[in-house]
Amino acid sequence: MNELILNKLEVASGKGSMTSMKAVAGTDIADSTAALAMDSSYINRITFSALDGAAKTVTLPTFTNVGDSVTIIQKVDLVASGVLTIDCGGSQSFDTGSYASFVAASETTGFDAATAGETKLVLTGAGTNSGVGAGSKVKLTYLGDDKILAECLCQPLGTGSNTAAAFAA
Repeated sequence: MNELILNKLEVASGKGSMTSMKAVAGTDIADSTAALAMDSSYINRITFSALDGAAKTVTLPTFTNVGDSVTIIQKVDLVASGVLTIDCGGSQSFDTGSYASFVAASETTGFDAATAGETKLVLTGAGTNSGVGAGSKVKLTYLGDDKILAECLCQPLGTGSNTAAAFAA
């Protein structure tokens, strides 16, 4: 009985199995074409993307703990030929519950869902009316069994593009 109470106290004080966001932001995604291979320092942190007009691939860290996440927030508009490709690490892929939606004004006008085996989420800018404006957010959460849940909400620049986010193999 005492061991059960002690176990509950350890979990409540953070010594047990739990996942939490860290208090500091991760390193920004630079506005360059250089690929970025995220390591474990990006897990459970908010990462801001300064990418605007370049094409860049960001490879997620290989997740091991259920509930761990990476959150990417676009802090500038993705414009012109800007493309941010988020690629799963190793043998991991997106869960079929993953989605990307585009919200213009007060309604959802575009939507894409991952299918089995897809490992990339591609966010594409545009010369005018980009669908991936500042404030667009992608949260990637590890579910176990090599599956990552992607929840992407694109904020438009102008009228935006409702095909700005799409999953791919």
